[in-house]
Amino acid sequence: MKKLLFFLSTVFFAFIIKPKKIVAPVIQKHEHLYPGTNLPIEPGDLLFSPIGKKESRYIGHVGIVTKDNKVIHSVPSGVVQDHMEAYFNKFSNMRIYSAKDRKSGDAAADWAVKLQREHPHANYKIWTPISRMNGQQYCTKIVWQSYYFGAGVNLGKISPHAKSVHPERLKNRRYLSRK
Repeated sequence: MKKLLFFLSTVFFAFIIKPKKIVAPVIQKHEHLYPGTNLPIEPGDLLFSPIGKKESRYIGHVGIVTKDNKVIHSVPSGVVQDHMEAYFNKFSNMRIYSAKDRKSGDAAADWAVKLQREHPHANYKIWTPISRMNGQQYCTKIVWQSYYFGAGVNLGKISPHAKSVHPERLKNRRYLSRK
């Protein structure tokens, strides 16, 4: 009986009460490179993370890079613009995609800035048409709209009426290449 209790308490501790994992902060040494890499930052780049540390804990996340190397993305508190280093510290396992056409990336980045300026306090709502310009946003919607309305590119060939689009659907190799 003692062995069984010891075993159960060990299992409980190992699987239920996990020690907090400490992650060293990501530091950006060069303003023109992504933190911890030798990859150049370009306007319109898309930063995908399968799981975030805070805002997007379960479903994944995507943000778009501006011309001043910030990242625009949607979180429950609204449409925000983070410094690159802060973004990399919020989200993990980053995958970076860049526009094959630099003009498209620039135009999408400009549209994202406009959208963030016009809707900084947008409600975070996933079940909303992806092309509808209103005060309801989520990360995929911002990125898709930035390319669709800013650059004339329909990432993922998504219907403008689609709702609740996962960030992974935006990875369109016709227009984007992985860095």
